[in-house]
Amino acid sequence: MLSLPLVGSLNYLLTYKIEPMKLLLISLQSNAYVTGLKYIAANAKAHGHDVKILFLPGYLEAELHPEIEKFVTEIKPDLIGISLMSIEFYPAKNLTRLLRSSFDVPIVWGGVHALIKPEECIKYADYVCTGEGEHVMVSLMEHLGAKQGALAELPGLWSRNNDTIIRQPDSPPEMELDRLPMQEYLPAYFYGFHNGRMYNFSRYENLFRQYALYGGTCHMLISTRGCPFTCSYCGNAAFVKVYGRKVRERSVADVIEEMREVIKNPFVLYMNFQDDCFFTHNSEWIEEFCREYKRYIKLPFIVRVIPSMMDREKMLMLKDAGLCWIVMGIQSGCDRVNIEVYDRRIKFDSVKAAAEVISETNTAPFYEMIVDNPYETEEDMMTTINAMASLKKPYICSLAHLTFFPGTPLAARAAKDSIVEPDAYLYRYLLQIDETYENKLLSVTPNMPRFIIKWLNRSGEIRKPHHDMTLKMIYFIVKRAIEPAVFLFITMRSLNYRPRWIYRTVIGNWKPTLSRMVSRYLGKSDLEFDQKLKLAKERMPELFED
Repeated sequence: MLSLPLVGSLNYLLTYKIEPMKLLLISLQSNAYVTGLKYIAANAKAHGHDVKILFLPGYLEAELHPEIEKFVTEIKPDLIGISLMSIEFYPAKNLTRLLRSSFDVPIVWGGVHALIKPEECIKYADYVCTGEGEHVMVSLMEHLGAKQGALAELPGLWSRNNDTIIRQPDSPPEMELDRLPMQEYLPAYFYGFHNGRMYNFSRYENLFRQYALYGGTCHMLISTRGCPFTCSYCGNAAFVKVYGRKVRERSVADVIEEMREVIKNPFVLYMNFQDDCFFTHNSEWIEEFCREYKRYIKLPFIVRVIPSMMDREKMLMLKDAGLCWIVMGIQSGCDRVNIEVYDRRIKFDSVKAAAEVISETNTAPFYEMIVDNPYETEEDMMTTINAMASLKKPYICSLAHLTFFPGTPLAARAAKDSIVEPDAYLYRYLLQIDETYENKLLSVTPNMPRFIIKWLNRSGEIRKPHHDMTLKMIYFIVKRAIEPAVFLFITMRSLNYRPRWIYRTVIGNWKPTLSRMVSRYLGKSDLEFDQKLKLAKERMPELFED
């Protein structure tokens, strides 16, 4: 007997006389967190199409590996989609070249870089998706299935046929998110290329966990799309031109239904909400969510918050429902930098108030900072270090290198001021920070007494060699011993010292957590990418030419 979703999909195809298509979606990112592709795949499947997802982290080989060629040959895709962040531009360019040399299949690029730089991407792809991909990809497959020609005049899609390019206006974002099919934790159609062989991740879950964030113990999901802020450094400043400023939300019932399916996999320990700010939900939504979460899910979970949107009442409800970790973007402890440079009108007083609420609930805090900012003075950095030292401990702090993404106001300012090379964003992972005195000091600030930080926090003009030597020693000890111990302690505390959950967390997650902490939260593929890029420049210089 056919299931109702399948019957609906077959009726859809019969009504519009569209042959079922085969779609291959490829991710080039360094980890197997591919929520965007899973949503696109789920929607394509709901419309009756066959879909495969292929994980190829940073593919920069000069030739297409025979196993990859065999895989593509066997599935016979009618359309290949490549998802890319800006850092994956050259791998996308390289893979497109290799696929074209072996297959006569149209290729569409999508993702963040395609949205902010479509004019660059259309030079190499047949199509570029300039917005949310769920509906655009289905429309494109309908167009190709109906054999209506190479050029597709579809909203949200740029088309190229030789020298002819059609630039279509952006497609409207999906406002009713519950209409979209839900993503799966580990779909049966998710494949990965590892050590020269192709694996179905659903059959080799241990291999999937090697590439998944947090060892695959977290299910990554979203309950909203959009962000209420348009910070000058963030891609959201460019995205609002497509998606608008309204934060769109799923219903509690829809979110809970997704998680009820996910928890059938016993390896899932946490729900990790990737919303820019979970607190954009109103109190009624949060109250219903907490009630249903405690009834059906009963797992620890992780959310993100913007300091100025912290709400004590919501925080207490979420903690009671199982909130374990909370991620908060601080970016800078200097008000001048946040307001004048980042256009982020959040003063540090708001950060301190939010941190007090987090500390009150014993939720594990993870604070994110931006460093390597050419518009930030040494005095600004000293102010940031002093500010972070004033926050109530314990907490974990992650530092990210300021990247000037195209399409953002800060990138336009930096280009005008000749601060950075125009393509600098293509060559460096965010978490690969500069090894400066200030960055090291900020990194150890959460784990050192305030008087030591104050003694070390001085300008280069008056620093002495013994300050540098002391910081080097402290940095080594903190990263190898103190920070991992603090991480374990605040995790145990956030779990209310429940032995079962502490045991499951340590057993399932200690290896990826420890390795990421020691390497500044970089994964193995992240650490290898710079070397791969450097080698590719030597072996394939033509790849890096326009």
